[in-house]
Amino acid sequence: MKHIVALFILFSLFIGLSDHPVIAAEDASGKPESVLKLIIGGDIYYSRYNLDRDRDEESGEERKGYYILSLPVDLSWKNYLSENVYAAPYLSFRLIYDFGDESWNRNYWNNNQIVGLGARLGKERDFLDSDGSYSGGFYPSLFAEYQFLTETFDNAKSDIPDDVASENFKTGASAWYAKSTELGDGFRFWKEFWGEMAYHTTYFSDEGEDNFLILTLIPKIGLSFAIGELAFEPYVKGAFVNDFFGEEWNEEPWLNYVQYGPGARLSLNRLIPGSLYLYAEYLRVDYLDKKEDLTEDVRVGINFWLPVL
Repeated sequence: MKHIVALFILFSLFIGLSDHPVIAAEDASGKPESVLKLIIGGDIYYSRYNLDRDRDEESGEERKGYYILSLPVDLSWKNYLSENVYAAPYLSFRLIYDFGDESWNRNYWNNNQIVGLGARLGKERDFLDSDGSYSGGFYPSLFAEYQFLTETFDNAKSDIPDDVASENFKTGASAWYAKSTELGDGFRFWKEFWGEMAYHTTYFSDEGEDNFLILTLIPKIGLSFAIGELAFEPYVKGAFVNDFFGEEWNEEPWLNYVQYGPGARLSLNRLIPGSLYLYAEYLRVDYLDKKEDLTEDVRVGINFWLPVL
């Protein structure tokens, strides 16, 4: 019950401290031209137990220490239907790689590539401060994607077992929300939220384990203190993941859990066209269905988002 209470408190703060952002004015010149977009994201981090990804059967103390690179790349052709609504076919690529040398660092679940071909229908809504500067936005979308799982690029890790699905069809809805509000000179309050509800045919799981309906909610709220071109940003983070289907494989711990706890990041956003953070987090975890003996995690890393085109 305590994980539900923690999540409720975080969402209450997230909603209750919301303000009313200024919406960017519509472009009087009409809808934008179609455009090619290339976006590279990345998360390079140390995780003590890697609670949200691990599938090993070894005990917790024997699988301590993950050194993971997660690198998603998205190439899309945006065709605008109005000033802020678009339809876009896209090609996606995600690399995940564990640089550790222990047996649990070689697991295929932490070392693979996923290639996807899909389409999305989305909306873009920017928020502006009273002086007209960008302060966040709301970006929901509907999507459908066919995905292929492949072996790690250097063949140095465990092979993907023959009885694990190498193809997956994923469809659903997602949303990204961010808003920053000035409270004083160099002092801001900010909120971020990522959410996704997606159906998966296989989720790259074992043979015979089909059909997953997974909800992921990740809110953050924090403060920002400017330090020259940098900013120090303490925050509270939550994560809620739940598979709504009722088969045994839908109840696995990595598909049904709540994480919550404090974190802090150093923002270098003013130095690049996208975003760049150095961060550290301590997260407690509770499981919704099957239980595990691991109830906490520590994560330290670098997170970035870079619009190349």
